Amino acid sequence: MTKVTVSKKDIQKFLLSFGKDLIDLRIVCENNCACAEIAFSSYYMRKILPATVTESGTLHIADLQKALKFIKASKNEHIEIRQTATDKPLHIVSGGNKLQIPSTNNILSASKVPIIKKLMKLSADTSYTVFGNSGIKLTAHGTIDATDLTALNEMSSLVSKESDFVLRMHPGEQEFGLVAGKMASGRLFTTLPMSNTDGPNATVQSKFGEWLPKCLSYLEEQTTNVHMGDNTLVIFEQDNTTLMVVDMAEVWGWLL
Repeated sequence: MTKVTVSKKDIQKFLLSFGKDLIDLRIVCENNCACAEIAFSSYYMRKILPATVTESGTLHIADLQKALKFIKASKNEHIEIRQTATDKPLHIVSGGNKLQIPSTNNILSASKVPIIKKLMKLSADTSYTVFGNSGIKLTAHGTIDATDLTALNEMSSLVSKESDFVLRMHPGEQEFGLVAGKMASGRLFTTLPMSNTDGPNATVQSKFGEWLPKCLSYLEEQTTNVHMGDNTLVIFEQDNTTLMVVDMAEVWGWLL
């Protein structure tokens, strides 16, 4: 049995923070925290939510949109979620109302998590100077305010769909930037100051596709530590959110 109680406001915000298109979610509940991790072809994300965990274990939400609809309609301040086993029905309770959702051990959003989680742990052990055991070196590091980055998803339509999104870090000048688009059709720029910098006195950059702005919208509007190298993936660290966005398809293919 896994049993957890959270505020309606917090759990709704937490589940929505994974994106409105997510189908399912695996949540590990222990030490008064609910932790969920997802991984897809272009990114990996881990989010943590403080919660009252009565019985530790893992919850499988096989129909996330149905769960969100029930929680949104709830009139109670707190929501109880419980499940006897991950392949047994999930129960979401709000006062006298209860939703039962069939479950499964085949959670699509978590299927790639185990290998990426291991690589992220190896990376953290090196203070994110090397990504896992891949030999990919992350040479530029710093701290920025991610608020403006979370707005880029709504601005991405201002540039052509074929645009590259280039992240740039210059530790020596304590500057973080993003540029997208082309001169002929319009360009989008973001420039942010960095603190706690470490790396070369030169520009380090990586090129991403149209998925980057959407991934950045998953960040919280607060400070984040950033780790990146030349033509590598990028890792963002926040208090309750860890996000990795993949640069090169061939690198991702090697990892998986």
